[in-house]
Amino acid sequence: MKHVRFVCFLVAATSSGVCFADDAAKDHEGFVSLFNGRDFSSWVIMGDKKGWHIKDGRIHSDGDTGGFWLRSKKQYGNFIFKVDWKVSAGGNSGVYVRSAEKGNPWESGYEVQISNALRDDLHCTGSLYGHAAVNPRPDESADKWHTFEVRCEGARITVTCDGVECVDFDQSKAAKSKNKPLEGYIGLQDAHASKGHYIEYRNIRIKEFD
Repeated sequence: MKHVRFVCFLVAATSSGVCFADDAAKDHEGFVSLFNGRDFSSWVIMGDKKGWHIKDGRIHSDGDTGGFWLRSKKQYGNFIFKVDWKVSAGGNSGVYVRSAEKGNPWESGYEVQISNALRDDLHCTGSLYGHAAVNPRPDESADKWHTFEVRCEGARITVTCDGVECVDFDQSKAAKSKNKPLEGYIGLQDAHASKGHYIEYRNIRIKEFD
């Protein structure tokens, strides 16, 4: 019998404990961790390696460093993806789902936007950028931890931010997206902003289902 071990890091900056399961170990809800708090072993860096760092058990990217995006090692079809994120004031980033390895991941798949700049509901935090507007609009506060839960099941994609569902989208009913693939890579965008901005991620996990 395999024993599941946990490595816990105390994140001093947030005064909260964050636990990372060993690779491929499922938690009690069936989620698998995609970040062990120590390295990028679950990810492929699709840009400049200097654009990504691990600080206190968190993935960190600074603006104008060319990190581009982190890509999961495998593709996913039906899944629930959860991640905590924190962004600077005026920052810009996002989470990719069902993206291809080549080209821009926000074009081949979808980008769940992360921002707190002045944007409309189709391009603000929680939106499927350019495809599905948020309703209601989630909290976009800077320098504060937020949580996304993205569920992809067939043609339906839902986005929940901080426990409130803000997007429920059926791509089969939209001409712009009806031919998008139903499988692809998970991705984390870098700090897609100028120098002085940042994005951080932690508690990254996924659960697949049929």
